[in-house]
Amino acid sequence: MSKLVKLPLILLGAALAFFVVTFTVYFFNLDMKATALLAPVLEKWYDRLERKQYI
Repeated sequence: MSKLVKLPLILLGAALAFFVVTFTVYFFNLDMKATALLAPVLEKWYDRLERKQYI
């Protein structure tokens, strides 16, 4: 196959793969589930930060 035929097929495949991944994340609400798993770790790290408080 020529390069002019391969390139659109590769782009179409990449776009389809991107759609499938993003739809799966949306359908199963995986972004919020990941946030719920990471929140305690991030809060513990954030609470240990040294702060400068000026009044």
